[in-house]
Amino acid sequence: MTYKVQFVGLVCFMRENGGRFALLPDGRQPPADIDPHFASIIVDADAVEEAVGWENDAEALNGRFALPACSLTIEGADVAGTLDTSAHDGPLPQLKRIDPNFEIDPASAKTIARLHIRQGTLTAYAIPGGAAVMTQLEVTFDGSIHVTVTPDDASSPQRSLRFAPGTEIALANMAAGGYAALDQQNNHFKIYEVLSSQPVSLTEPDTLAALDESPSEHVLFTRATPIGLSTGCSNTGCCAG
Repeated sequence: MTYKVQFVGLVCFMRENGGRFALLPDGRQPPADIDPHFASIIVDADAVEEAVGWENDAEALNGRFALPACSLTIEGADVAGTLDTSAHDGPLPQLKRIDPNFEIDPASAKTIARLHIRQGTLTAYAIPGGAAVMTQLEVTFDGSIHVTVTPDDASSPQRSLRFAPGTEIALANMAAGGYAALDQQNNHFKIYEVLSSQPVSLTEPDTLAALDESPSEHVLFTRATPIGLSTGCSNTGCCAG
């Protein structure tokens, strides 16, 4: 059995020894002309076996779990193993190519969420109904899937989720409400600047790699109004800095 994780919106995959470090830049307080971005885990509500830490959150009842600034672990993906990135790294917009001064120091990078990926298969796709680049992680794993959320604020308690075997998970970092119109380019790549250890100026790429549309049937892509993410909310990649 396998499970899949769909990475949607602003996510940078940093190369690290033995895997990739997924960094979601903190876009909650962007420049004035850019929509605030928020991170969440989204699943089919029927797949939730347990949720600890969202007891008073109405959206959690619908399978959407808003994330505080945190570190994540997804059971199975965090264990050292074989990670296939052959159909992933090349097509991603590379932030260091946009600005050669871009470097990431994980200790100082401003993130809303981060997680290590150490096994499975990463594949880059075009988002269904849109133009952005997204990523699918597929991991061989049997049994319920435990997700641990450790807030950056040490005074906040750890949260946890348990999903049914084979659940398709989305980890999203998007503006509230998604992107119904493809022509609304608000220079979202500037949000990636908070990951850099030195000042940089990032702009959206003029063109993206030609990719197959994701075959995912996640609820995020099958609802009545598609999110239609534009190129400016693509996943990206970077060297280790």
